[in-house]
Amino acid sequence: MRKTLFALMCGGAALVACSSSPTSSGVCGGNFPGDVIIVTAKDNLTFTPQNVQANVGQAVCFQNTGTLLHQIQGDSVGPTDSVWAHSDPRPLPPNLPVVFQLAAGNYYYHCTYHGANQSGMWGTITVR
Repeated sequence: MRKTLFALMCGGAALVACSSSPTSSGVCGGNFPGDVIIVTAKDNLTFTPQNVQANVGQAVCFQNTGTLLHQIQGDSVGPTDSVWAHSDPRPLPPNLPVVFQLAAGNYYYHCTYHGANQSGMWGTITVR
């Protein structure tokens, strides 16, 4: 299996994208060490689960299991929002997972094609 990895650090948030063949537990399964939280983008225009809790340093892996293109955009909700809310959208095509490792905080996001700030296709990541 061939993998391509790249990473970007921005204000306490690390973003890693990885392409590989899907495994029996999905495109996020088996590609990342440790306990990974998986958020699935679906063709029914939802992120599942919509709200997740992670520990500092724990990876949150987004995988698109449908056929529609989705795009993750961080939202600005409060005055203490980090660079996350002001970063560029991250494409989430089918079978190409996107992984975030975030500093402590509350992170809101939505799909730029199917949602908006806290409406439509959106979710939260709470890191403690």
